[in-house]
Amino acid sequence: MKFNKKAALELFAISLISLFFELTVIRWLSSEIRIFAYFKNIPLMACLFGLGLGMALAGNKRDISRWFPFGLLAITALICLAQPLNLVHISFINPLEHYLIGDFVAKTQEADSPWLRLKLFVPGLIMLVTVFYLIVFTFACIGQRLGALFKEFPPLIGYNINVWASLIGILTFTAVSFASLSPPYWLSIGIVICAYFYRQPAQLAALAAAIVLAFSMSSSEVLWSPYYRISLDKCIYAGDANHPPFEYGYNINVNYDTIEGAYNNNPEALAKLSDAQRKATADYYNTPYLALGDKPRTVLILAAGTGNDVAAALRHGATEVDAVEIDPTILQLGRKLHPEHPYDDPRVHPYVEDARAYLRRCKKKYDLIVFGYLDSHSAFSSMSSLRLDNYVYTTESFNDAGKLLKPDGMMSVTFYYLAWWQLARVYHSLVDGYGSLPIGVYSPTGNGPAFLVGPGLNKAQIENSGLKLFSIASSAKEFGFNEAEWTKVVPTTDDWPYLFLREPGVSWTYGIGLMMTLMLGWSLVGRCFGKFATDAPGKVMFFLGAAFMLVETKSIVQMGLIAGTTWLVNSTVIAAVLLMILFANMLQMKCNFKNFKVLFAFLFGTLIMNYVIPVSSLNALAAESRLFAGGLLLGAPFFFAAIIFAAAFSRMKDPSKALGMNLLGTLFGGALEYLSLATGTNALNGLAILLYAIAFYYSDKIDQTSTAIVEPSKE
Repeated sequence: MKFNKKAALELFAISLISLFFELTVIRWLSSEIRIFAYFKNIPLMACLFGLGLGMALAGNKRDISRWFPFGLLAITALICLAQPLNLVHISFINPLEHYLIGDFVAKTQEADSPWLRLKLFVPGLIMLVTVFYLIVFTFACIGQRLGALFKEFPPLIGYNINVWASLIGILTFTAVSFASLSPPYWLSIGIVICAYFYRQPAQLAALAAAIVLAFSMSSSEVLWSPYYRISLDKCIYAGDANHPPFEYGYNINVNYDTIEGAYNNNPEALAKLSDAQRKATADYYNTPYLALGDKPRTVLILAAGTGNDVAAALRHGATEVDAVEIDPTILQLGRKLHPEHPYDDPRVHPYVEDARAYLRRCKKKYDLIVFGYLDSHSAFSSMSSLRLDNYVYTTESFNDAGKLLKPDGMMSVTFYYLAWWQLARVYHSLVDGYGSLPIGVYSPTGNGPAFLVGPGLNKAQIENSGLKLFSIASSAKEFGFNEAEWTKVVPTTDDWPYLFLREPGVSWTYGIGLMMTLMLGWSLVGRCFGKFATDAPGKVMFFLGAAFMLVETKSIVQMGLIAGTTWLVNSTVIAAVLLMILFANMLQMKCNFKNFKVLFAFLFGTLIMNYVIPVSSLNALAAESRLFAGGLLLGAPFFFAAIIFAAAFSRMKDPSKALGMNLLGTLFGGALEYLSLATGTNALNGLAILLYAIAFYYSDKIDQTSTAIVEPSKE
């Protein structure tokens, strides 16, 4: 078979834009329609489902590939018009149970009867399913063209081109994210490449309309950090009697919700306010110092944000402040807008880093460690544009922080909670992690509580501070729970970091959302794949995809424990996986592995090692050694899984259907990944072993299905 350079270039380009648009849709959609931040895997699953179905339709008489520009325009219109159509906070779940703030809470508080709740439930579910299948259709269009191009090459040659393009795609999206470019620019990058494939006037008009709509509906006042959609509002308190209006600073709206700000808490400014105006200010930043006295000289602040906690530390005499903030854009806003300009102070040392990663690598000791109101604690909440699991409020994290305290040091932990059990979870995690009961105190206006622990804690001093003390009994009376319920709340751990789930398990809201999307779509599989879906080769490809998705998700999550849960870490891990796949492909092309039993034996061995050796056991190693050992432990299963896939894929007669079936497997694996809500992350190793065992069983039968198998190409 002569190598077709034009087809290779087209395959590379279409593979690149398919991944680039996938990342664009996932991030943009979850930022503008907030329910998709909660169902973070739904857009991803829709993209994979669509690509898989489309690849199975390669060569079909019905050409749907020409409709991709119109599907992309429809998705763009839906996202751009989400705010005027009141879709931003559409919901069918209980926000108080899942940390969905802003308009979500107001809607639920109004729904005080089953009928009103049903009125919320039905539109939300319709939105979820409709958007899912709009994405499926759009990506099926591009998948059909992708599948047609795959037929031009031997399986592994085409797959190599696809993987190289995917690598460039993920690196390109990472670059535009870190450059803080807005979605219209993301869209334009992909559409410029698309224009090569879609040249009919109507198609070009649809692509142009998508760009025009995106730019016309975007606001120059909205910033896009690597993590969030950010907008600003001036925070001005109305005048009160003889006191004029007070410009307090700025509210920072993250993905449409005000979760932090840059506020002027300078005592001289606040002294000029009326009692009512002063009561509205955020006085909780001062709580640790009011309770402990102005003793802390060296302070570590996790989630420093725009600098409110930093300013509080400086006001109370800190001589050195290390400020850790994951989002560089929010840090820059603090430098530019904060009324007290704390980041200009030479005593302050800002670090753009994941909080947990900083705790792991830090060698310094501190008088005070402050866990601020972390806005990146996004495990199954609406607060993030990334599927980041929360490793800051876990028992292991508090244990790490405790090791950085001086002999008379202290730790202050605050948390914004909407339900009492969320506060109980943080309390129990702190007790288990640090090893002693904390003392909780409220700010002068009743904000908090802040939990205080540490060897330097002086209980008498705290009691004499005049601040109201926290007690479980009084909290139970206020929120209507009994103390027995408080003790039953399980703490968060590195294996089960789901801060916003009331208890381990897959809630009915996840169940309904997943079942509605999967059940409605599964009927399409038989129509598109035909007999291949039930033959042994199809089953092998399906279960290899499902298992690989679990291993990849688990490894990215666990790598966050070692290197931090940032865009850069996630992108680096994905890029490393793609490079490993390329290496495995080249190794298979050279060595032509045929003995699946040996390959699966190595794979099962590495997965068992992942199961029995927790990532946390690597903490005792130095930073460089921990990264190397963690990468080796988590990466070994990828290597053998990639060789197994290459060995099976190289023998497929219809590579487009084979890869499409593999993508459907990743969809199934993405759904199974939600089981970690009940079992914990490490248990996904066991589930992956089960899925690979099924793939191994069918791999013994693929030679019996000669219609789907060919001998490896000698070219």
